[in-house]
Amino acid sequence: MKTSIFEILTFLTDENYKYEFSGNTSLVVEGFCPLSELKPGSITWIKDIAKFDLTTVADPNVLLFVTGKTTFDHDVSGYNLIITDNPKVIYFEILNRFFVQPYRASGIAPTSVIETKKIGSNVSIGHNCYICEDVKIGDNVTIKNNVVIECPTRIGNDCYIESGVIIGTSGYGYYTGDENRPKKVPDFGGVIIGNRVSIGANTCIARGTLSDTIIGDDVKIDNLCHIAHNVRIGTRSYIIALSMLGGSCIVEEDAYIAPGAMIMNQTTIGRKSLVGMGAVVTKSIEENKVVVGVPGRIIRENR
Repeated sequence: MKTSIFEILTFLTDENYKYEFSGNTSLVVEGFCPLSELKPGSITWIKDIAKFDLTTVADPNVLLFVTGKTTFDHDVSGYNLIITDNPKVIYFEILNRFFVQPYRASGIAPTSVIETKKIGSNVSIGHNCYICEDVKIGDNVTIKNNVVIECPTRIGNDCYIESGVIIGTSGYGYYTGDENRPKKVPDFGGVIIGNRVSIGANTCIARGTLSDTIIGDDVKIDNLCHIAHNVRIGTRSYIIALSMLGGSCIVEEDAYIAPGAMIMNQTTIGRKSLVGMGAVVTKSIEENKVVVGVPGRIIRENR
């Protein structure tokens, strides 16, 4: 999609983003690129202006740069610069607005089996999905291919579910019955998913046992995660690839669970805490802590 710098600046102004601009507003931007592969007619993002020398760019007048505020020690009159306190936010908001194409127009692929009638507006469901009759899907939801939802589930608005996700699988729970044989604990609960939730490919979310597994608004779950029965994940938390949340554990709001972390069942991760890569958390953690290691230990406040 082609757009001019003027249109981009108009968008930023309308959305009340704070920025400064220097350059040619009539330049047409045709795409985007990383700093390592600059392409004429593209927008790019300088993550750390202190570590990048703008003078090394051969033709800066045909590029649009988004960068942080700084005092330049050379003439930048030939550059097109959007200067802001939040260059990452500004850059990806521009890409989302002007260059992201929707996965698919709303509709249900003919290869899917959809038993529910409770489907909101502008919903897209890909190929080879199965969704049972006890599912309610909100508006503007995208469900990609090979997704299975097989228990009472409520999905909020503006959610994005990647391919291969399983929602509503039976939780892992047993008790010892007659003849000392393990018997399966029955599952009566479902799954509640809030608004603007993203769930990565091949992630598995178990249904609740007596009550529901709950995922709050704006939660972002990466690929290949396991969310066990009765787990509760608070608003705006991040669950990153290969993480495992044990049964009935609680992740409070604004927490960050790094790749490969394991959270023991019936423990709580406090709000705004960070669990490091590969950590094994065996006891509850207070808010605003950083936890690392095996077993997990608190090393400092989360700043």
